[in-house]
Amino acid sequence: MQDADNVIPFPGVSGQPARSPRLEGPPAGPDAGSAPSAADLIARVLSGDVSAMELLAAMRSAMRPDLGGIGPDPDFGRVRPTLLAPRSERVCYVVRLDLDNARPPIWRRLRLASDLKLSQVHGVIQSAMGWTDMHLHHFQMGPDAKDFRVVPFLTPFDLEEGETDGTLEAEVRLDEVIGEPRQRLFYTYDFGDSWHHTLTLEKVEPWIEGDPVAVCVAGRRACPPEDVGGIPGYEEILAALAGRIDPDEAEWMAERLAWLPVGFDPAAFALDEVNRALEEGPMPDLQEWHPSISDLIVRDGSLGTSGLTALVKEALRGGGDVDGAVVESATLRYRVLLRTIGRGLDLTAAGYLPPAVVDRLCRELDLGAEWVGKGNREHLTLPVLTLRESATALGLVRKARGRLTVTKAGMALVDDPWGLLNHVRARLPLGRDFERDAGLLGLLYAAADKDLWQSRAEAAAIASSLGWISSGGGLDRAVSYSARPTLDVLSHLTGRRESQAPRAVIARALLRSKQVDLPLQPRTDLPRPVDLT
Repeated sequence: MQDADNVIPFPGVSGQPARSPRLEGPPAGPDAGSAPSAADLIARVLSGDVSAMELLAAMRSAMRPDLGGIGPDPDFGRVRPTLLAPRSERVCYVVRLDLDNARPPIWRRLRLASDLKLSQVHGVIQSAMGWTDMHLHHFQMGPDAKDFRVVPFLTPFDLEEGETDGTLEAEVRLDEVIGEPRQRLFYTYDFGDSWHHTLTLEKVEPWIEGDPVAVCVAGRRACPPEDVGGIPGYEEILAALAGRIDPDEAEWMAERLAWLPVGFDPAAFALDEVNRALEEGPMPDLQEWHPSISDLIVRDGSLGTSGLTALVKEALRGGGDVDGAVVESATLRYRVLLRTIGRGLDLTAAGYLPPAVVDRLCRELDLGAEWVGKGNREHLTLPVLTLRESATALGLVRKARGRLTVTKAGMALVDDPWGLLNHVRARLPLGRDFERDAGLLGLLYAAADKDLWQSRAEAAAIASSLGWISSGGGLDRAVSYSARPTLDVLSHLTGRRESQAPRAVIARALLRSKQVDLPLQPRTDLPRPVDLT
């Protein structure tokens, strides 16, 4: 394709190559400041004697003479924020957070530490309003009237996209953008729905030592549900809830209303729930965690009241880093099983491991401490049975024609603890859709140092908000039972522990989305009955 073929010409100009977007400097002479007439511009456009950039410059100059022409700089007309001098001591900012253009008004009054970073203020806004932090955002400095020419502060997403020309929000303090009463900071969440917020400083008070850095003291009305189409879409929802539905849109509106959280009340506001969310802290960056966690939050029909949001925050608070010793210990059972199977084992007529193999695994893995019995019959020795079944589900071993063999993936990972843990993590949660939901909840509870069975009532409420229905009414048991395939894997990675801490560490590691790539020297003192190579 020639360069000229990739050009959309002006009307009346056919096949003419695009002119350079570079504009020459202002003309010299007494008539340098005069602007061409509309007739002149039209004639030049029709003749092809004016470029698109020149036409845009002329239009801009006509509408806003103070802006002048436009040059090749894409940031022409953009204004960089000038930060205020930070305060020498922490004070308390009493601020009002408004959702712009919401009618009736939706707002929160907050007491904030003046030295919070804007990245922390972002978390405060999300928690105080009731958003789920599933979309992009940015802050725009005032501190007076809103000016869309002001360059927003950079977010981590901007950096990932290669945008480095600006100031990172994590490096800017709240008292550097607002300092005196009536000054404002502007915040936009979800660039599709465009939820615009205004944070207005109402009062500056002395800081009281021991006070929380963020607390809500008043507010009105519930946060709109996510993805309803911004203020216009939400106004349609409110009208429909009030019984004002266009007959031509009745079917579509019924679908939209069915998507709302169960029992959604637009007039509701619970101060204690807002402060509980603030105390829990902001949602961690879910891009660093298993993508199914974000999916659960999106599907949560309770808008966070089921307990899912609090569970995710608690579960992911400790991070997911593990060291080599933990990984080597965690993957021991699966590596021993792979070595024991070697080039393959003939199963019994009933399809189980031979008694001698079961006995060997029980002794080498010290399974007698967690199971009562002789330990020589697989169907009567649950730890061995679930170890073999979970290894099959993970794609490490294969059962076919009465024989158990190690897969290619299993062969490659038998001496690679880190690789094996990453393989397991990529396969979890196991099972069908509902089992994967339950398994993910089980991992979240484990990461929060909780037991799924003991928390089954809360887990049932979360499952209900995800759309689970149990005809028998035993949703709590259904969740616990459905999580077994995934929790069996976790049990074999953690073994019997006096403390739940290692279990929580491993569970968080399994919930991470990024691959752990750290060197580890494999142990050589493990039993190797058969050379897998």
